[in-house]
Amino acid sequence: MLTTLFLAAALGLPQASSTPGNVMVLLADDVGCDMLGLFSGHPDAPPTPNLHALASTGVAFQAAYTDPICSPSRACILTGRYSFRTGVGNFLSPLGVVEHSLQPSEITLPEAVEAIAPWPFESSAIGKWHLTAPPLQVPLAPNLQGFDWFEGVPGNLYLGQTYTAHTTIRNGVAFASTTYSTTEQVNAAVARSSTMREPWLMYVAFNAAHLPWHIPPAGLHTYSLSGSPDATPDMHYRASVQALDTEIGRLLASMDPGVRARTTFLFLGDNGSPNEVVTPPAISGRAKGTLYEGGVRVPLVISGPTVAHPGSQCHALVNSVDVFPTVLDLCGASAAAQATLRRSDGVSLTPYLAEPWRTPLREWVFATKFLPNGFGPYTSLGRMIRNARWKLIERQGQSDLFFDMASAQGENQNLASGPLTQAQRAAYGRLANQLQSLVP
Repeated sequence: MLTTLFLAAALGLPQASSTPGNVMVLLADDVGCDMLGLFSGHPDAPPTPNLHALASTGVAFQAAYTDPICSPSRACILTGRYSFRTGVGNFLSPLGVVEHSLQPSEITLPEAVEAIAPWPFESSAIGKWHLTAPPLQVPLAPNLQGFDWFEGVPGNLYLGQTYTAHTTIRNGVAFASTTYSTTEQVNAAVARSSTMREPWLMYVAFNAAHLPWHIPPAGLHTYSLSGSPDATPDMHYRASVQALDTEIGRLLASMDPGVRARTTFLFLGDNGSPNEVVTPPAISGRAKGTLYEGGVRVPLVISGPTVAHPGSQCHALVNSVDVFPTVLDLCGASAAAQATLRRSDGVSLTPYLAEPWRTPLREWVFATKFLPNGFGPYTSLGRMIRNARWKLIERQGQSDLFFDMASAQGENQNLASGPLTQAQRAAYGRLANQLQSLVP
C-alpha cells in the first residue's frame, strides 16, 4: 500500500500532515427502521441498547435510503454507484449458477482508499460478501476486489448452511465452522482490529438477521423461544436482532480504548425488514423487496471523533451510495483526489457530522430493483425517486405510484390514480424528469 504515497505525489495531491483515523462499516442484513426504536418508535422493536448507545455518541440519520435487496445495497456501498451502473439489481443466486456479478473493473472502497488516501490503510472484510457468482472466483472475490483480508461467507446461509454449521472462507481457504455466525464475525472483527496497523478500514457485513430463522445462543437475547422457528418467525427474528446488538456491543467493548477513540463507526441496514416478521404499525407486503418506505428506508448511524454534536439527529435525505465518498473523506482523501476516480453517485455525509441541521446536500434519493442481474433486457424493473415531500415509483408494465409523503395518508393514497392538482402535476413532472435524466 506504499504505492498510495507515490501515487498521491505523482498526481500532485496534498499530503496528510497527520495520520487519519480508522473506519469501521457495520452492515446489518434485513434490519429495517421498524426494528430499531430510535428510527421508528415501533412498540414491538427488539431491545438494541448498544446501537442506541452508539447513536448517543454520533448522528442518527432519519432519512437514509438504499435498494430494497441485499446484493445491490452492498454494491452501492462498496462502489458509490447506483445499481444500474454496476448491473447488480437483485440478489445473486445461492445455487452457484453463472450470472452477472460485481465486476472486477469496479473500483471498490479499499481500492479507492489505497489509490488516493494520503496514508497507507490496511483493509479487512468480515462476514457476508454476496457480490460474486461463477465464472468469477467466489472464494477469493473480496481479496481480488481490494481487501487485504477476508473472513466470512460467500452469501446467505442457505443450502445446508446454517448459523451454527457453515463453511467460512479465510483469504480463499474454506473450513467448517460451528460457531454462531454473528459471534464468529465479531470474533474476527475483534481480532483484526487488534492486529491491523493503523489507520485501517474494516467492512463488517453480518448475516444477521437474515434467514434462516433460528434460536441464537441464550446469553445473547432475552426472548423465550420454543417450537419451530418457521412457526413464529417474528419472535426468532427479533431474538436474532437482539443477539446482533449484543455482539456489536461486545465488539465495541473489546476494542482498545485508544483505537476505538480513533475510529469512526458507520452502522446501517442493507434494506427493510422481511415481510414475514413485520408487525403493525409497519405494513407487511411493503417491506423488504419493495420500493415502499418499508423496503428502502434504513437505519444509519455515524459515530466517531469528528462528530461535533453527539446524540443528534439528521433529517436530510441520504443514499447508501453516499457511504463511499463519506469513507474516503474520513480516510483523508481530498476532493481533488476523489475527482481522479470514476464518478461516484454519492455525496459525502461528513458535513452533517459537524452540522446535522445544515442545508440538505441532496434534493432527492433513488432506489431500484431489477432482474436478471446485468444490463438488460429485464423481466422485472422498478425505480423509486423521492424528495423531501413527494415520491414516485415507476414499475415496468404497471401504472405509476405517486405519493405526498407530507400528508397523513402518505403511501396509503396513490395520487397518480386520480386527477392531480396543479402543484401535484408540477411535483410529479419534476420527479419524472429527474428519473428520466438519471436513467433514460
